[in-house]
Amino acid sequence: MNNLNFKDNLHFKEFPPISTEEWEEVIKSDLKGKNYKDVLEWESGEGVNALPFYRKEHLQGLARSPIPVRASTSWNIIEPIEDVDLKTANKLALHALENGASGLLFELQEKRISSQSDLEILLKDIKIEFITVKFGLHLSTPKITKWLAAICDSRGIQKEKLNLYFSFDPFSTAIQSGKLLTKNSITNMLNNSHGVFSFAVSDASVYANSGASIVQQIAFALAAGNELLGLNDKIANDLYFNFSSGPSYFPELAKFRAFKLMWDRVLQEYGFDNTSTAIHGETPLWNKSKTDAHNNMLRSTTEAMAAALGGCNSITVHPYDKHFDEPSGFSSRIARNIQLILQEESYLDRVADPGAGAYYIEVLTDKIVKESWKLFQEIEAKGGFHECLKEEFIQNEITKSREEKISAYKEKKKVLVGVNKYQPDEIHNSNSKIQNFEFSDTPSIDIQKIEPLNIEAELQKEDA
Repeated sequence: MNNLNFKDNLHFKEFPPISTEEWEEVIKSDLKGKNYKDVLEWESGEGVNALPFYRKEHLQGLARSPIPVRASTSWNIIEPIEDVDLKTANKLALHALENGASGLLFELQEKRISSQSDLEILLKDIKIEFITVKFGLHLSTPKITKWLAAICDSRGIQKEKLNLYFSFDPFSTAIQSGKLLTKNSITNMLNNSHGVFSFAVSDASVYANSGASIVQQIAFALAAGNELLGLNDKIANDLYFNFSSGPSYFPELAKFRAFKLMWDRVLQEYGFDNTSTAIHGETPLWNKSKTDAHNNMLRSTTEAMAAALGGCNSITVHPYDKHFDEPSGFSSRIARNIQLILQEESYLDRVADPGAGAYYIEVLTDKIVKESWKLFQEIEAKGGFHECLKEEFIQNEITKSREEKISAYKEKKKVLVGVNKYQPDEIHNSNSKIQNFEFSDTPSIDIQKIEPLNIEAELQKEDA
């Protein structure tokens, strides 16, 4: 080994190149004459199908060059703080930050904060200038932004340098509540809150947790974001996106890459070339089990991996018991530690876009781009996202995908361990804690709403 000459001894001459045709002949032989493109094509149920392998020549037909879509894969660990009293929420937030979280998501009800002093209690001793802070939908109101701006001034904090986000999304809220704000109401809220913090979000996680496919999630996020920009294009630098990272590992990874490419294209149409848009990923709730709850930890791990490798700027892993139990120190710690392990032990934050150049990932990304863009254009041709919600086109698309998803799990074409396969002896009744939201005292239009999906509960209906 000491005399090993790398230049002379390390070569691959003993491994002659194998053409794609030769590989396909071997596969055909293994399949006893069947065409692998017919029998091994993966029907993902996410709006795109994939073959079992791709090679370099498959990249030649892509709409874009296989280059990284993001220069860094580092991300912030965002810990959710559920609806508790202000002092308890502050204590939980400080504990999360002391134990590895690099950001906070406050999901408190609006009634918790009725004054600036209440907000000061919530943020006591929290150095918001050094972390990422997200406020949930109920706290994403103009008055909260004004109180927060005053707190920043009192602390001597430069507001424009904060990594701070609110969650005003009138469209995903409408899907859940059945109340769609008028365009004038949306414009007024955007105008009243723009200029200090990132106020608006396009929250595609709501569509995912209602049953939407990957292609639908991206198209809806694009259309909703485009609608918001059309109402006030000054929010281009403030608008961010929230996605659910589901169980289809490689398509989910490709989803984040595809969306970034497509949103950059939308921004270019508005004349924005150097805008950096934040993308937040979170683990979904629709596929989590109460009966075999600890399997949720494993699902959340691969879902967080897809979000990390897909290039999310921040990630929230929800506690494994979030949808059926009160928050506990144990489940919150496990959720936080999943991300810490991915960063500190697996080093997933050390490589910029590891999917770049990978034949399978690049082809999946391209397929998702093409199908999502097609649906996005259809929405725009129908008058935009607001109009499509009023006319129930969006709801019908989600319902169709939702029913296909439920059917696939009922027929065991898709498997959730502990739910539709290898079920434990004791079956718990699944009651989802997912809450619907709505804005009050604001002009709105009644539309069809869609309840959040709980696949375990749907399958238990079949057994009843």
